[in-house]
Amino acid sequence: MIKYSIDYSAFSSVSVFPTLSEQTLCTASPEALRVLLYLMQNQKMSIDPQYLAARLMILPQAVEQALDYWHEQGILQREEKAAQIQAEQPVTQTKQVKPIQPSEPDPARVSVGLRAQKKTMNIDEIHTLSQDDSHIQQLVDAVQMQMGKVLTRSEVETLVSFYTYAGLPPEYILLAAAHCCQQNRPNMRALSKLLTDMMSDNIYTYEQAEQYLNRRQHQDMAQGQVCSAFGIHDRALSRQEQKYIDTWFFEYGFDISMIKLAYERTIDQIGKVSFAYINKILESWHSKGITSTKEASTERAPVKSTQQTSSSIDFDQIQNFITYGGAKEPKR
Repeated sequence: MIKYSIDYSAFSSVSVFPTLSEQTLCTASPEALRVLLYLMQNQKMSIDPQYLAARLMILPQAVEQALDYWHEQGILQREEKAAQIQAEQPVTQTKQVKPIQPSEPDPARVSVGLRAQKKTMNIDEIHTLSQDDSHIQQLVDAVQMQMGKVLTRSEVETLVSFYTYAGLPPEYILLAAAHCCQQNRPNMRALSKLLTDMMSDNIYTYEQAEQYLNRRQHQDMAQGQVCSAFGIHDRALSRQEQKYIDTWFFEYGFDISMIKLAYERTIDQIGKVSFAYINKILESWHSKGITSTKEASTERAPVKSTQQTSSSIDFDQIQNFITYGGAKEPKR
């Protein structure tokens, strides 16, 4: 068993920490312990529940409950007026943050949005801006509820930057987050990639986002069906393979049964999965107006039948006639 000991050299200064009973430590919630540790690390700071919620990435209600708990334990005292924390804020709060407004006309909005996405606000800037914009905290709370977890500090910075720097409406971001959760990808990395893809396609309004995500959902379903039919489970589809699937489902209008038949014929012919080969088969069927597996099956049968008949007449029957004069071949 590995043993641990405290490395006191890691402490920059000596802090006075209250004596807590074992019962208190066991009954305190994780959020309450986080609040207490932060307050002990910043003892000169005035206590602001909203500021603590932003810094610790927990819900404001949880902070209020934590403060009440430590008040009941005699650790905190209540004051009639909450102290202001402006004097304690870091110097970085003096930076001017200029969010891009969604309604602001901009002929190069796509490139601006993508460049802005690479910039992120730090948590202190977010706290300052949220004092005048309630949408920020509401956005963070809503996304955390959708994903079923508390976002880390860097995740909050990324999320809020899509709203402030890139200028995406909160309802737009929440719609994208809901799509990620439906696809079993409830994380900030998937949301960030999706939002970046949408901006790349010049999607900036809620209506555009709704149409885009509806099509994206159908694309994801089609790709899932193909991967299952082709036995692809250990890798992601390439962009070219995704384009093939879009063509088969949305341009040609084929269902998965037609694509499975083309897949089976490809395996019979070349012994491996080839999207290009499958595409040639489906392209041929589409040009001939073949829309069902029954039509596709009968389309191939005459060729095979003709080949068998031609081979039987040219060699077997004629050779027997020449050799045995029309009589049956003698037994050996």
